[in-house]
Amino acid sequence: MKRYIFISDLHVGDGSAKDDFEHDEIFEKTLEDFSKLNNAELFIVGDGFELLETSHVSRMGLIEFSKLLENINPDIIDEIEKRHPKVFNSFRKFSKYNKIHYIIGNHDYYILKNSKIIDKLKEKIPNLEIEPYYYDEKLKLLVIHGNQFDPVNKFTVDKKSGEIIPPLGDYIVRYMMSNFDKKLETHVPKYVIKDYDNVRPTLDLFNWFDLITKTYDLSIDLLEIWITEFLKMMRSFEAQEWMKSNYPFLSHFSKVFLNRIGGIKFGEALVRVVMHLRRIKRTDYLLKKAKKILSGSLNLMDYLVGYEDDIEIGEVDGLIMGHIHQNNFRIFEIDKKPKYYINCGSWKPIVEKIRRNVFHRKNELFYALMTIDTDIEITTATINNLKRREVII
Repeated sequence: MKRYIFISDLHVGDGSAKDDFEHDEIFEKTLEDFSKLNNAELFIVGDGFELLETSHVSRMGLIEFSKLLENINPDIIDEIEKRHPKVFNSFRKFSKYNKIHYIIGNHDYYILKNSKIIDKLKEKIPNLEIEPYYYDEKLKLLVIHGNQFDPVNKFTVDKKSGEIIPPLGDYIVRYMMSNFDKKLETHVPKYVIKDYDNVRPTLDLFNWFDLITKTYDLSIDLLEIWITEFLKMMRSFEAQEWMKSNYPFLSHFSKVFLNRIGGIKFGEALVRVVMHLRRIKRTDYLLKKAKKILSGSLNLMDYLVGYEDDIEIGEVDGLIMGHIHQNNFRIFEIDKKPKYYINCGSWKPIVEKIRRNVFHRKNELFYALMTIDTDIEITTATINNLKRREVII
């Protein structure tokens, strides 16, 4: 009998403003319970460690993506461990007798391309395998983070030059950290800097910023500042090159739009178009991709740019993802055969609007346990850690 445990999107950070992992004790107890299982393997399905939204990356500024990959200091792992020692101790205890598969996502992609960071992690956590994705030929099981199917957070190949274009999502995060977050620090409580990045769906940011501005009687208009900085980002060379390569038609449209003199409504309209591309909605948009993968109607190799591996992916009967911070477990009958899709959600908080002018912050600490014997048994659960903070006006 074999057991696989799946957890995704912990986003364990370095203690900076964007580090909102608050579940060190719960994680420690959870892994302690899992370590008692015989013949168990743990899968971190991407974004286990938060490398993108860290002080270190913020200090490096808006350098080219390739230079960032080369120059990011492996000491960033020490900084994360210093802030979350219980997490690392939990990994060490578990990996003493069991294997840990660390699947790469988009917030920890720098690990995959930096051998010094890989060495540092393996030095700290024995029995650790760092993989772009995992495929079990016998079980026909694919474990992949899921950002590969997100238009803004995937790598693409420029059709003309053949060059690999890095995700716009990485640049957006770094740009806004440098140009928007810093403007907030002296005006709002720290939790606002943490929470605005966790508003789901993203389009509710318009309403959320307005509520925060009124709640704290701010002398600044958060929404206007955010949109202004976002538009500056979209005017940048990096964003324009990405648009030109991925959406040529929209690229021409955006140039006209961005150069046009207009008020906040023009900016809001463009942001809504971009956010629509990101497809961050209340529904699990990865579910549609999952059905195509499970039915064999999607060519996976078209989506693995930047995540290539020597392991060839064959037929897929089971698919495990993360990325969208919304857990899901579905079983489908495809060609008279049961197939399953699990999204592992996230251990990060989600800020969502529950009714007009009311937002709340919630955590759903999700895991999936797969027991493999003559049959496959799947158990999914959330560890409730209810902390409510509502913004009402």
